[in-house]
Amino acid sequence: MLQHGKPQYADDRRLEMTAYMGPRRAGKRKFNEEYGNPRDPEAGFPEFWTDEVFEAYKAAGLTFLIPEGDAFYGTRVAENGVVGEENFEKSDLYRFLKIAEKHGLPVYPSQAELMYVMARRDTEMTEDEKKMIADMVATLKKHFPNTVKGLLLTDEPMMKHRVGLESCTKYIQELAPEWDIFISMLPIYGTAEMFGADMNDPQFKDREVTLKMKEAEYQKYVAAYGGLLHEFSFDYYAHNCDAGPETLSPTFFRNLELAAEGGKKGGFPMSATLQAFRMDRGYDPDTGKGQPVFRETTYEDVRWQVYSALAFGARRLGYFTFWQHYNESQYEVFPTAMVVYDEAEEAGWRKTGIYYDVKKVNEQVHACDHVFLRFDWKGCRTVVKSNDENIRLVEGGCTAGSLGDVTATRDTLIGCFENPEDGRDGYWLVNAHNPYFYEWSTVEATFADADRVVYYRAGKEYDRPLENGVFRIRLGAGEGVFVIPYKE
Repeated sequence: MLQHGKPQYADDRRLEMTAYMGPRRAGKRKFNEEYGNPRDPEAGFPEFWTDEVFEAYKAAGLTFLIPEGDAFYGTRVAENGVVGEENFEKSDLYRFLKIAEKHGLPVYPSQAELMYVMARRDTEMTEDEKKMIADMVATLKKHFPNTVKGLLLTDEPMMKHRVGLESCTKYIQELAPEWDIFISMLPIYGTAEMFGADMNDPQFKDREVTLKMKEAEYQKYVAAYGGLLHEFSFDYYAHNCDAGPETLSPTFFRNLELAAEGGKKGGFPMSATLQAFRMDRGYDPDTGKGQPVFRETTYEDVRWQVYSALAFGARRLGYFTFWQHYNESQYEVFPTAMVVYDEAEEAGWRKTGIYYDVKKVNEQVHACDHVFLRFDWKGCRTVVKSNDENIRLVEGGCTAGSLGDVTATRDTLIGCFENPEDGRDGYWLVNAHNPYFYEWSTVEATFADADRVVYYRAGKEYDRPLENGVFRIRLGAGEGVFVIPYKE
């Protein structure tokens, strides 16, 4: 709804952000499920849980930590790999939590059996398992009541895991109702049976599974897990290069749209984990060569992902990955990420260009998140100028609010929002053209009865008059701006 007067909002909220593979444990990485990686030094690596590393994580705009296999509850790294450790104060997680507490970073720990077994099966927890989890929760609450804010339960569960996952979730919620439970769900480029499809059903028998058929199953998956966890979070890595370095995975926008629509219908927020790495497959340890399958992201790639996710109403963001993965195989290795091992550096590690790209975009977002987080997602619209499937698969069609005609020289994504507190309209305008091509887009948006707009660009606020209700702006590759029209 169009309102009179410039909007004024207190800086009292923050978009939460995390990254997988955070500050790195000591020892060796796994390769093909064996402890010891041919790409690592023979003696393994030292522990990188230092003030400098934790501050680098925090300085990138990341607001909570997921230690996962770097510090599972009840384990420590020994000379020949990860072993059990019953004394919590001698465990790796205890030391990890100590330094996280020092730097004011909340932590979402996990436990290996919970993550890989209990939450990923079709049976409920046993009484012995409940006792083990109850002991873990009680210990974490006792030692770190102000640092442990939630739990990483598992990763990318299929629909067939629903019974085990629901059993674990409800039990943990009974023990620690104040804790958040975080799970990154499957993206839509999984197979239909992962989302619960009965492949013996006549609709699938002897037929090719179309995208529309898969979408129907994915919507059930979103509704089921979003309703259980009070959030639907998923990961999606859009910048693949199977068909060349310019390739975009075709369903990134549609996946965001399906998750956003499911959340709107079910009353839960949507969030996404985005790409900040390069991954190769077909790695040969003898030749040291692999074939890139996900390309190294640029600044334009990062902001294209982030602003697109925000245009669909994402309420928190994750990145994969802060540090190179501790598990590799011939199928997948991670040559670079936000932070990499580097024995040429005195510290043994260094920040890459991806780190600075993510940091820069996160700073922009945190500078205005207190504004756009007040607004609820109503839907989206598109301006389609290319043959790219990403933009063409979006159904869009939102007509809510004061936004009228929109023209653009390149593909454009428009996220439509309304602030329930004051009734104002808000809009994300995103240059949705494939960022690989570094193309600018001139966008013109008409707002009925408005004579001014406040907009946020690269974290800065601007207040500008409109000419006959028209807002004009040139957006760089992947750039997004949040616009609030008003009448003076």
